[in-house]
Amino acid sequence: MVAPQRLEMMSDPISPPPLTTALPGRLRAHLGNGQIGLRVGRIPFTDGLAVVNGFWGRHPKDGGSAVAIAPYPFTADIALGDRWASDVPGSIRLVSQGLDMSCGELCTSVRLELDGASATVDVVDLCSRTDPALALQEIRVRVDRPTLVRIRSSICTDGAPGRWLGADEIPRGRPPTADAWLTFEGMGGAATCGAAITVAADDAATGRRVEIDEGRGLVSVIAETPAEPGRAVRQRSIVGLVPDLAHTRPAHLAAILVGRGIARGWDDLRTANREAWRELWRARPVLDAPGDWQARSDASFFYLHSAVSRASLASTGVFGLAYGPGYHFYRGHVMWDVESFAFPPLVMTDPDAARAILRFRSRSAEAARANAALHGFAGLMFPWEAEPVRGEEAVPRWSKTDKDHINLDVGLAFSLYAAISGDRAFARNDALPVVDGVAEWLLSRLEWTDRGAEIRRARGPAEAFAPIDNDAFVNLSAITFLRRAAELLRWLGEDPPEAWEAIARQLVIPTDPRTGAIVNHDDYLPDEPLGETPEAAAAIFPVGYRGRPDVERATLRYALKHQVPRFVGTPMLSAALGVYAAWEGRRGLAADLLDRGYAAFFDDPFWAPDEYPAADERFPPASPMLANLGAFLGSVLTGFPGILPSLADPRTWPERPVVLPAGWRSIEVERLWVRGRPARLLARHGAAAATLELGEPPWAAGESRVRSIGSRVRPAVEAPAANVAPARGTSSGSA
Repeated sequence: MVAPQRLEMMSDPISPPPLTTALPGRLRAHLGNGQIGLRVGRIPFTDGLAVVNGFWGRHPKDGGSAVAIAPYPFTADIALGDRWASDVPGSIRLVSQGLDMSCGELCTSVRLELDGASATVDVVDLCSRTDPALALQEIRVRVDRPTLVRIRSSICTDGAPGRWLGADEIPRGRPPTADAWLTFEGMGGAATCGAAITVAADDAATGRRVEIDEGRGLVSVIAETPAEPGRAVRQRSIVGLVPDLAHTRPAHLAAILVGRGIARGWDDLRTANREAWRELWRARPVLDAPGDWQARSDASFFYLHSAVSRASLASTGVFGLAYGPGYHFYRGHVMWDVESFAFPPLVMTDPDAARAILRFRSRSAEAARANAALHGFAGLMFPWEAEPVRGEEAVPRWSKTDKDHINLDVGLAFSLYAAISGDRAFARNDALPVVDGVAEWLLSRLEWTDRGAEIRRARGPAEAFAPIDNDAFVNLSAITFLRRAAELLRWLGEDPPEAWEAIARQLVIPTDPRTGAIVNHDDYLPDEPLGETPEAAAAIFPVGYRGRPDVERATLRYALKHQVPRFVGTPMLSAALGVYAAWEGRRGLAADLLDRGYAAFFDDPFWAPDEYPAADERFPPASPMLANLGAFLGSVLTGFPGILPSLADPRTWPERPVVLPAGWRSIEVERLWVRGRPARLLARHGAAAATLELGEPPWAAGESRVRSIGSRVRPAVEAPAANVAPARGTSSGSA
């Protein structure tokens, strides 16, 4: 293989064009850092909504867990002379609003008209990646005539279902502390969120004071400044938001974290955030592709990394930390979409964020063990929809049951992290207990018949109306999981239980005897309800099942001919359909499926990938949908390049010729993380294989920022390629 050419200066990520009209009915801008998620309105200080990772409440419909609305950190009011903008409807008009995806900053300019005076107000909002409990806002006011400018910066609970538990001013001290604190209880009294605020006003400001107004739901700091034309009045706030999942006195910890932010300084926090995003963007896929594909890829990358970070105590939801009252957003629960779609691109682009997802599953293992026992099984059984505290089952009563593949999705995520990171300490201490528990559950879940090992009464991604037997996605995921679990143990120098690989060879695989293709389940009919879902193909990608090449080809061809034409435009798997066509050499079809299966899902004005196509009027806008954007990024990073990560030497991961969609010429990434080392990826259309070039570990290369994972990764002694049993037909796990 030829080493990839070195990238020259990477171009900046592409951001949406600035918004100059309010566009009512369209989603507000979304900012996030894995701990705080914000919907920021067109007028940021009058319209917004916040959620905090791990802060939850009781849903009013059934008392089940649901994401709770947290205090909004960016509420503000401005007075020119004696009149406050909030007292004069229509006094504020949007001029422009732009989301800078290169650094996660939302920059808004508005025009304010009050009492014969006018002002231009520029606002910067961001969530800090380096100090993830902190949200920062800057307000600059430029007046057209001399006047007194007053700015009220507030934490606001108005409109958030829940209860105000307490708030007060914090006495000023040395070193400087936060100005005020607030404790807020989520709906139903399930959890609390603590908040603290500090404000740095203009040097010429006078009359600075704290104001607590429970009736209006405001904890505010107000300062007034005599303003002159030509000189901006500036006020900056730092707000800390902490759930009681992190601390029994969350407002206390929020104030401590704000104090750390004060010591660092607003400018330094902003600079550090920009630097953190700059480092993250080095993992950005650079596409030599037509049209707007680079912009769509950049938006996908931005929203994925806005949704989860090392600070994500409770993993992340199907929409990350985005929420909107007009849609259910799956109540913010942790579901299989996270491990199956969002997790794989995270492992190579931000392993610390991927690790946070796994930490949540490790933390909730006891609830999974109890769940398995009450279902009559052994081992660990992770729930379909997990709540944030114990990770218990939180699925609403109207949801279908028997969607057991979530357990395999979780087990596969742990094995994937071990394979890509090469972290043996993690593999032994974190991955192995979960992998062993999932394997124990699987063996207790199987039923033995004269056909072999069967998994009956289950549902795959199609979520059939009634449970079915031997769902292809479930059984092929089980085979893949057992193989990888055995490889993991051998990599750690231990012998796996004989049953694991023996059962993988004996699991029933439903196959069409005429075409040789794997079909969705026993007694499958193409025209049955939800029969268009390409479940068997999905087990090949993104899951990574590998069997006989002729069976794989037959399965992909069957999916492309009989299922994909009816399925494309459906959530999750639609963004991966182009990979099936590319692997079959059908570049034109791959490009068409990408257009219909992903490009059609983007919502204006901030390019957030929706759950459904943007033109589908049956559903309100709901984005960013992690399953869709994760499936696309996974397609770009591993699917189209033909890369299958394993515990073997990473140079063996490229497993097939590179075939890209029509018009696409290459995919290149400056820096991924593989085995604790920076790695460059180059996939050129027509190449015999993609190239994955590993560099020196950060500590050896003298990089300025050594990631936490790096200190734990030893130079790996590569294991040989897995010993895969020879094929014995298409009715068992050797297919």
